[in-house]
Parts: sequence; structure tokens; C-alpha cells
Amino acid sequence: MGQYFVIANLDKKEYIEPRLKGLWEICANNDCRILPYLLATNNQDSTGLMVVVDGKPEDALRKLGKDKYEVVRYNEEANYTLLKRRLKYFGRWCGDRIAVVGDYADKADNYDTDRQPSFSEILETFRDITDGAVKEFNEFIGDDDLKVGKITAMSPDVVISAGEIHVNPRIKLR
Repeated sequence: MGQYFVIANLDKKEYIEPRLKGLWEICANNDCRILPYLLATNNQDSTGLMVVVDGKPEDALRKLGKDKYEVVRYNEEANYTLLKRRLKYFGRWCGDRIAVVGDYADKADNYDTDRQPSFSEILETFRDITDGAVKEFNEFIGDDDLKVGKITAMSPDVVISAGEIHVNPRIKLR
């Protein structure tokens, strides 16, 4: 049994709980792909979060959903509407103090649990934004192989097969 970690926003009192909780596993899988999304300056220009739709704003919103998009501007001469996604998590953590806090944080020499929350305090009092943030990020990323939460390979400590022992093999999943 090893040390388990969460990724915590110490300022907003929120955290993300990675699917795999050991430090090596967190670093080696795709769960951390969400961090640039959370930490980005929240200007959507040229990020793929804005879309141009032919036609008037009301038609564009009807087509894409007024609950998911808002109008940035309408170009009457060219008859197109520029829309941006309504997002809750994009850039939400920009400028905040973020820490990867383990359940042995009280033994760390770079993390003072007298002044900063302990692992158990984070789980008990901070808000878990994992599900909502992952859902929004996965919609943004689009590609199934790049989505958070999709396991594409596993690395067991040892695999014993007929006549062979493999240490730390990487097994690709279909």
C-alpha cells in the first residue's frame, strides 16, 4: 500500500480525485491532461471553444443550444454568428495555489499541515469537482483516446506467464 494523492486548489477549496491515486500512476496516466484546461487563462479565442455558425444568432443558438453557447458577435454583412461555449471549469484554477496532496502530507518538509489543509481535511471540507470538470474537459477534447478516465494501457508490477517473468510490463488495452 502506498501514499494516495488528490489534486487540490487551496484557494477555491476544491479538488480533483484522480482515478488512480498513487503518484506514479497519476503522472503516468491521462488524468493530468485536465490541468492545463483548469489552469489556462480563460480567454476562449483560438482555443477551439469558439465556433462560427452561418446565419443569425437566434438560428445559431437554436442549432447548438442556448444553454451551451452564448453569442459573441453577429456579422450581418457576411451573415455569420460567432459563439463561445458556456463553461464552468475552463480557466477556473488560473492563478490559484494548486497542490498535489498526499495522505502522508503531515510528514512532508515542503507542506505545512499546520497552515495548509491535510489530505483528510481536503476530502472532508473541500468540494470535489472531479465529475463536472472531467465531463466538460472530455467534451472539449473530443478524441476518445485523449479523454480523461480512459485507460489505454496498464503497467502491473509483475506478470508471470508460462516460462517467463516480466517486471513492469506495459500492456496495451484495446
